[in-house]
Amino acid sequence: MERMVRPARKLAGEATVPGELESASQALVLAALAQGESRISNSPLSCRRLVRLLRDLGIAITEEPGVLVVQGKGRLGFSAPRDTVNLEGLGDEALYLLALLCGQEFSTRVYLGEAEEEGRQLLALMAASGAEVHAEAEGRWLVGGGRPLQPITHAAAELVLGIKTALLVAGLYTQGTTTLRELLKTGERAERPLRQWGVEVLRRRQDSEGEWALSINGGQELKGRELEIAGDALLALPLVVAALALRRSELRLRRLAIRSGRRFFFDLLRQLGAPLTFEENDDGTTDVLVRSGKLKPTRIAGQRAEKLLDQVALLAVMATQSEGEFVIRDVEVLRQGESDYLAHLVQQLRFIEAKVGEFPEGLVVEGGYPLKGAAIDTRGNAGLCFAFAVAGLWAEGEMTLSDTQGLEEVFPAFFPTLEKLQERRK
Repeated sequence: MERMVRPARKLAGEATVPGELESASQALVLAALAQGESRISNSPLSCRRLVRLLRDLGIAITEEPGVLVVQGKGRLGFSAPRDTVNLEGLGDEALYLLALLCGQEFSTRVYLGEAEEEGRQLLALMAASGAEVHAEAEGRWLVGGGRPLQPITHAAAELVLGIKTALLVAGLYTQGTTTLRELLKTGERAERPLRQWGVEVLRRRQDSEGEWALSINGGQELKGRELEIAGDALLALPLVVAALALRRSELRLRRLAIRSGRRFFFDLLRQLGAPLTFEENDDGTTDVLVRSGKLKPTRIAGQRAEKLLDQVALLAVMATQSEGEFVIRDVEVLRQGESDYLAHLVQQLRFIEAKVGEFPEGLVVEGGYPLKGAAIDTRGNAGLCFAFAVAGLWAEGEMTLSDTQGLEEVFPAFFPTLEKLQERRK
């Protein structure tokens, strides 16, 4: 698929972006576990694999415009799947599924794959609770189908957050009280997802050393609900960067999930002088207000570069609008693989007449020079598509982007959103 981007005078208005995959996946599993209908809006297309998996477990999920409708059947309403349940490549939702499958009356074969380490740790704890857990071929396990799970107390201080929440899910399948003893970490609340679905989880401080006890009574049912998934903050970045360099732009990006691990680019923008305002909403989401402004040049290296590897193309395009020399180094890992991503990025920047230099571990961009529209070979890479679509709003002439399917799979409404927000140059 090919797209054309024309120069804009400014961006103005409000926009939303597709929901965060982690939150949407968690919501889907808990909706399947709940009693009754749940309606989940703003789910990303990348949830489709999980939707198929839940359907294989007997959960009816239908699609309406912008909404997934899940008919939850309660804790014991799942059906035995026909094939092995493949959990490879899933996030914390794989752990939740593993816990609830251990509590079913039927046995299920699961494949852990990349989730092997945390999955093994959880399964050992499930076995301690009385679950039937049997290792088979490498990465494959047979779980569930035995006697009911027993309520026990887990020493959870060293467990990751996903395993803690999975243990609380497993606690729903017992006939007593399951307790997790933990040391509270800033911002971590293993019980939060379940409380949002109507489950009562008690948190008590145990001593002055910071130990807490989380207790959940078995037999509780989650209640179906309606919810809108908060927008993925990383998908908002191209719109933010685009607005910064278009004079008189004023843009509001609504209901973003600005998590600590995903705000590094936003923090960098503020350090460079970007006029960003963050407004916290009552539901824990954040609105970001963007106004046009000048950006200072900087040098990105070391740990900063490592955290921004996935955004190097957008960074490099943004650097063309800074006021001086903008250096990005320690990104030589991008030269590895089937092709040299960094060399290709530099080539495309030169096609649009950016002043860019290349060295083995990075590149340097001299900002402040006008850009020209060109035909860009994106190689199907969503990061390159986003970056040069943004450049197309600033350039003289039309920017043609090849093979935009990768972008449109993660942000289907990206180009219509640009059309809606922009005022065209005459």
